[in-house]
Amino acid sequence: MFATLIAKLSSVELQAMKDGCSQFAVSDMDFLETLAAHKCFLAPPWVLRANPSGQLARVTRIAYDEDGNLDKAGVLLAVAGEFRRTVNRQRHVSNRLTF
Repeated sequence: MFATLIAKLSSVELQAMKDGCSQFAVSDMDFLETLAAHKCFLAPPWVLRANPSGQLARVTRIAYDEDGNLDKAGVLLAVAGEFRRTVNRQRHVSNRLTF
């Protein structure tokens, strides 16, 4: 599960923010703290993750809105989606290797 520090917003709520249908927005501090909690950081044009082995891995590209501002909700959704895909891949591999 990809929990945000922003009162544990759901992906539906983040999508509403991204689409401009929500009166709330992700603050800069919440955005950075959420990424840091998942061992991620910004290195334009990428969001990178520090792996336990010490290597860096690209998670997703940084997205911008039509005004050129960082699309924080969109980036958090993309990071969460990539984490979800990684977990599913690991489960699939472990299920195939189970004897």
